[in-house]
Amino acid sequence: MNWRHVAVVTVASALTANFLFMEPRYTFLATVTDTVGTLLFVVSSALVILVGQTLRRTVRQLEEARDREAHLNRELQHRVKNTLAVVQGLASQTFRNVTGSDGSLEKLHGRIRALAEANDILRDGRWEECKLPELAIRALEPFNARGAIHLRGPACTLPEESCVPLVLAFHELATNAVKYGALSANDGSIDVSWDVTDPVQGKVTIRWQERDGPIVQTPVRKGLGSKLLRAQAGLDAVSMKFASDGVICDLSVTGVKLSGSPDHPLDLPLVTFYSADSAVAAN
Repeated sequence: MNWRHVAVVTVASALTANFLFMEPRYTFLATVTDTVGTLLFVVSSALVILVGQTLRRTVRQLEEARDREAHLNRELQHRVKNTLAVVQGLASQTFRNVTGSDGSLEKLHGRIRALAEANDILRDGRWEECKLPELAIRALEPFNARGAIHLRGPACTLPEESCVPLVLAFHELATNAVKYGALSANDGSIDVSWDVTDPVQGKVTIRWQERDGPIVQTPVRKGLGSKLLRAQAGLDAVSMKFASDGVICDLSVTGVKLSGSPDHPLDLPLVTFYSADSAVAAN
């Protein structure tokens, strides 16, 4: 029913009420009081109709804008994935005949996959944020076939600018652990924990700690990995310690929103996950 139909019904209701219920009955607008009362009713009803039409139009415009934004987001995600696939293909073509480039090419492919994973995390949530522990699980699951990575910390939401740097940092740490660290040993394991260090600023410190791996030595040469594991936009501070019993890396993020209250955040149980669709929680 549009506003014209509502207006007709309103005028008809006013005249009917005046004719049947106002004294003297069965007469239209018999007195000045009847006339004024009927006019006031019509005017007030017109205002209600106007407000209702405005609200309906606004809601319809918001729904159209939401649908349009969702469509643009899906299209953007599709284009980003295609672009990453093109970059990966170009890298393969460029280094196809370069001797000794297999290791570097595989590392580059891994970083591109990590970027794609970060993009998927943002797509599945909201564009302005991502969450722990979901981000850590998604980023580290490919490296955890035997369930050697353990997660613990309060459920929290990270600012958007921290999502991609943190995914890349997790990927870099896990790649190094597979090649040289705890994940290269049968009994090696990794604890990833995060704690609230400043509830007012929403500051969280994430610790990556490797155990029972081979003896670790400080790397002599610094490559792209060292640039991924340093302070940057989204990561306030990064500290690396090459202890003999395993690498320890602390990463600080500010602007984190806790799922619980700042004084009593929700502590997650120790989580051991084996694949994307299989997770076991144990105290």
